[in-house]
Amino acid sequence: MMPALPPYTIAFSIGFVALVFLVAVAVVRIPESTSRHWLLLFGVAVFPGLALLLGAGRAMDASKQPSFCGSCHVMGPWIEDLRNPDSKTLAAIHYQNRFILDDQCYTCHTDYGFAGPLRAKLGGMLHMLHYEFGTYASPIELYQPYRFNNCLHCHAESKRYLDAHTDAAEAIADGSMTCLDCHAPVHPEQAAHR
Repeated sequence: MMPALPPYTIAFSIGFVALVFLVAVAVVRIPESTSRHWLLLFGVAVFPGLALLLGAGRAMDASKQPSFCGSCHVMGPWIEDLRNPDSKTLAAIHYQNRFILDDQCYTCHTDYGFAGPLRAKLGGMLHMLHYEFGTYASPIELYQPYRFNNCLHCHAESKRYLDAHTDAAEAIADGSMTCLDCHAPVHPEQAAHR
């Protein structure tokens, strides 16, 4: 059985086919007919559109990975903290113990619900644009307060969590208490990274 091709390979191939179509239309003398119009339609609209959709889908998947989040120097210290074996931050503990297997930053910073992933990706694009244009503010801040209910998506059904939080489970669930009331900071202090 042949292995599946990655989406970016398929997108590149379709883009290359579109380029061949356009060169054929421009260089080869094709009599004015319906076939020339079909070639133009596929070379200008259909194949590039498919390549764009596949490429955008691949880019959206790649944007979930910590390597993407840390690809600008502004977020680098947070990614370094994730990988630091001596770090005691919640993010580092979760990352190093693989409590979240993949897409760790995205998993914690995505609000769940129907439009949550879309909002997270659009927010990430906004972060990237602020970085590219140098319009980000220091220290880095979230656009809105962190929703600690996101933690409960993984922890609420965990036996370890339930056993350790019997006295606080109700307060955590209703939002009157957060994880940070008892646990170490989620990320390192920003002042150390300016």
